[in-house]
Amino acid sequence: MKLDTHVHTHYSGYSTIKPLDRIMRESYNSVEGVYSRAKARGMDLVAITDHDTINGALTIADRPDVIIGCEVTGVFANDGVRVHLGVLGLDERQHREIQALRRNIAELMPYLAQERLFVSLNHVASRINGDITATHIAALMPWLNGIEVRNGSRLPSQNRTAAALAAAHGKACIGGSDSHTGRGVGRTWVEAPGARTREEFMDALHAGRVQPGGGQGHYFTMASDICRIAASFYKERFHRAIQSPSDWRRHVFIMCAVVGIPLLSVPFAVALAHFILEQRFNRDLLLDLVANRALAAPELA
Repeated sequence: MKLDTHVHTHYSGYSTIKPLDRIMRESYNSVEGVYSRAKARGMDLVAITDHDTINGALTIADRPDVIIGCEVTGVFANDGVRVHLGVLGLDERQHREIQALRRNIAELMPYLAQERLFVSLNHVASRINGDITATHIAALMPWLNGIEVRNGSRLPSQNRTAAALAAAHGKACIGGSDSHTGRGVGRTWVEAPGARTREEFMDALHAGRVQPGGGQGHYFTMASDICRIAASFYKERFHRAIQSPSDWRRHVFIMCAVVGIPLLSVPFAVALAHFILEQRFNRDLLLDLVANRALAAPELA
């Protein structure tokens, strides 16, 4: 059985990039759109893993091939460093507790272990996690079930760093598209050979009897996703203007957007800059990991 363990929908809320956080969504995917694409691309199971919410997943949770998931933003309370944790198989009660605890990872991780939830560390070698260091990673390792070693939106070099960590610490190797658009859904996955039901799949996941597969990220996939998100943003704004024809502010916005169409080349420059910075971050993290390889795992703080 195959599952894309990392997919976003419009329930993930607004962008975390300033100043886009006021106007642009993290994703414009619909839940049904993700479900249908994942199934069409060979996924036996479907998980929705929005940022810090399970509202999208709950809309299809009654289906036997759906796993409720969430990408939880955990915070190291002492320095504010954030990590993205892929949590699978949770329910509404557990989600409420997780949201109450996630701003102090020293409280969050023991709770996740107590509830026997499957927890992976997502895109560990990406700048999106903030200033994560070898010390933060070492503190997390005893509490993790798996590491996302094949992220469909990250560079192969970043995925290799994650794979090296998983091998060194004996963690399950997880794969997911990290798709914020329809392009990548179901194109990166984790497979549990021999599993026939959702329950058997989760058992295999906990036991580490899984293997990742599918595509990885590169410059053109990032540029494509930026263009797709921008197109969805404009589409939403045009739709709102049609619904409220008397709202002059929306018409002004559309006029400005039309004038700015030549700026659509900007995504390609943004993608290039993004991956240059991602490569640099991955290199620095690798150096930090090597320099601190002899350190004992510190306590969570």
